[in-house]
Amino acid sequence: MTDGSDGKAPSAWIRVFGIIGAVLMAGYGAVGVLRDDLHVSLSKSGSVGVHLRGPMAWLCFAGMVMMSIGLIGLLSPEFGDRQFDFAARRRRFGPKFVVGLVLYVATQVIVGLRS
Repeated sequence: MTDGSDGKAPSAWIRVFGIIGAVLMAGYGAVGVLRDDLHVSLSKSGSVGVHLRGPMAWLCFAGMVMMSIGLIGLLSPEFGDRQFDFAARRRRFGPKFVVGLVLYVATQVIVGLRS
């Protein structure tokens, strides 16, 4: 595996931790949806976050899954003898991550405006 043409490919450790984080994020969302109480927050400081239930929890979970798919696709190793082309991966999996991020943020904003 070699770096992509732009020289901005993440290191192997960053890629491993990113994949583990993506799996944990999807798992956390699944547990929250199954309990019908998904607790999420947009910031680490000063915000207690929101508890999502019902359709809003499912929409937020869909965003979390899409972000996870985008991260795993971006960071996972190539199979075969192909090179790791990070720029091509950003173009392919970046939009999936962005759509997931929009869903994740939008559900929290909607619930925040309703309360």
